[in-house]
Amino acid sequence: MTQAWTQRRPAGPALAAAALLGAFCVLGFAPFAVSPAPPLALGGLFLLWRKAATPRQAMLLGLAWGAGCFLFGVSWIYVSLSQFADMAPLAAAAATLLFCLYLALFPALAGGLFARWRSNAPRDALLFAGLWTLTEWLRGTLFTGFPWLAVGYSQSPPSPLAGWASVLGIYGVGFIVALIGGLIAAGWRRPWPWLAIVLLLGIGGVLRRMDWTQPVGAPVTVSLLQGNVPQSLKWDPSRLPLSVDTYLRLAKAYPATLTVLPETALPCSSLKFRAMSCAA
Repeated sequence: MTQAWTQRRPAGPALAAAALLGAFCVLGFAPFAVSPAPPLALGGLFLLWRKAATPRQAMLLGLAWGAGCFLFGVSWIYVSLSQFADMAPLAAAAATLLFCLYLALFPALAGGLFARWRSNAPRDALLFAGLWTLTEWLRGTLFTGFPWLAVGYSQSPPSPLAGWASVLGIYGVGFIVALIGGLIAAGWRRPWPWLAIVLLLGIGGVLRRMDWTQPVGAPVTVSLLQGNVPQSLKWDPSRLPLSVDTYLRLAKAYPATLTVLPETALPCSSLKFRAMSCAA
């Protein structure tokens, strides 16, 4: 009787909680940089998936979580489409919504598989982390990939988990973030999950203090230039000479072996840029 009630209970509050948890996860990334937010948000998702009566319910919860995360985290796509691509606001909003829902399919896939294969809390924490990492990797690979908001990126210094990046890479860090979230949710009343979490944090802190590279040869000087050209002016053909002049001036003022410019800093062909440079 209890199981039947669980299957019939309204999904609205759970879906709303999942969407809020997804939005909360974004606080782990710049400019907020609240590194504990992603493990806590994933821990909440773990609990929702554990309570889901069917794989379908878990998939819907994963979809809601992903929608909250990506609508909050990649809303800049709407700005790019509407303001800089001259797309109609309604069309830009629809395109952004559809794209975010596509991205949310990957957490939905993880939820469906988790609900199908789950067994007990300790094992489920590992299953949760593994499925989360697999679907994040798929999201960053399929159709050229969109790895934006992979949870491993949220653990930049001073997070102790940043030390794992040199050993496991960004998806490995994401696995540990999801594992910590699962451990917190699976056994928060028991001591052993906290011991495992302290161990993961401690090892990460030690790894952060290790030197993984050694200098070879003479030092290379690097200049990172930012012309601060407004987006609204960058694509104006009449403003292109001013942009080129800005970066030529900065390059001369800060000479280096390697000079790095922002992407699309000079929206023109290399041939045209060389001609303008010679004229300057």
